[in-house]
Amino acid sequence: MKKIFFLLPLLVFAKEYTITPQTVNKIKKICNKIKPGDEIILKSGIYTKKFPTIKCKGSKKTDVIIKAYGKVTIKKGWIVKGKYLTIKNLNFKGNNESLNYKKVIKNWWHPKPYMRQMGMLIEGNHITLKNNIIGNFPGAGVKFKGKSDYLTIDHNIIYNNAWWTTGGTGGLVIKNIHQTDNSKKAKIKITNNLFFSNESRIISHVFKKGFAKITIDEGESFLIQQKDDASKKGAKSGKYNGRYLVKNNLILYNGKGSSLNKADNIDMIANDFYCNGTTATSKKAGGIRGNNTNNDNFIDNVIQTCHDKIAISVKGKNNHFINNKTGKIYKDPEHFDFYNIYFKNRANKLFESFKPMLNKYSIRVKPTNYKVNLQQEIKNIISLIPKKPDTKIIKLKDKIIIKNIDNSNIKGLGKNFILKF
Repeated sequence: MKKIFFLLPLLVFAKEYTITPQTVNKIKKICNKIKPGDEIILKSGIYTKKFPTIKCKGSKKTDVIIKAYGKVTIKKGWIVKGKYLTIKNLNFKGNNESLNYKKVIKNWWHPKPYMRQMGMLIEGNHITLKNNIIGNFPGAGVKFKGKSDYLTIDHNIIYNNAWWTTGGTGGLVIKNIHQTDNSKKAKIKITNNLFFSNESRIISHVFKKGFAKITIDEGESFLIQQKDDASKKGAKSGKYNGRYLVKNNLILYNGKGSSLNKADNIDMIANDFYCNGTTATSKKAGGIRGNNTNNDNFIDNVIQTCHDKIAISVKGKNNHFINNKTGKIYKDPEHFDFYNIYFKNRANKLFESFKPMLNKYSIRVKPTNYKVNLQQEIKNIISLIPKKPDTKIIKLKDKIIIKNIDNSNIKGLGKNFILKF
């Protein structure tokens, strides 16, 4: 009689690693040895210690997963440089509440690190953010940069960010990323998210440019920007050949609606904008704003504006607009109604899906009602110009020229600077 042997498959079980508020430094060693499919679990608690840079790597077959167990609040921003990595169910809460206008404006010429703290700064490919809350950071909520590709940002709450930075930013920023291949399919997916009350309250500057525009034109729900300096960092001509899918997001009460700056191949589909343009001075800040953006499709978006803002302002080539609806809000915008004829209940269903997350961390969705006093802010900035004995301030109709400015200990600031009106 012949013997029959059965070969059973070798079962490999995912390993779990735990982190507590007291052991955040363990994550560095864990990332060095972790295998695809393994999980890092953050136990309940308030994490006040700074995490090391997170460099976990999964594989094409399976991600490494970082997730919460219970109620987890992370108070200091993360730097992530991994790939094939999923981050989910975490609550990031920054230090906006400890800052105010007076504290920030006096440091306009000498910006402090705490003024630009971000929730997450990410450089990596095949990164997924899902069911996270990222809010109350003076800088961006989430920023992707450099060698970042194949990104999924799905069903997150991104709120109350970008208030106090002089760098100019928004809730979600994808800026000058480098593609990992030449694929033209949708590789960046921004879907089913709730963006609210991300807004800029401070005039921004980049000192190395030699000038600053005396206006507030930042604080959007999300910013997609390409080509500015990506070519200098290795990306061919700064171009990104893949497509961006921006679909079914709910965008409320932000300083600007959304910004597409020199970025191509974007499909914006079924997004709902409600009463954006809260602090931006431009009338074009109410909904979708695009500058030199090409080969885009804008389909079935709903933009209801207030603050006398414009719903759609897009400049570029080969862009298509299909079945988008715009309207004005005249009643109290805080008592929003997603059942109206414009939204067709779509936005309400998405909003309801966020209720468990909002209730868990006692977050209320509402406008900040912050009022920017632009003229007073300009006066404050001028009064604080760092001077030397030979500094000259020349006031013209459309600009202020500052010669021989005291640029000591101010990174990027040259001898002369211009404030443009």
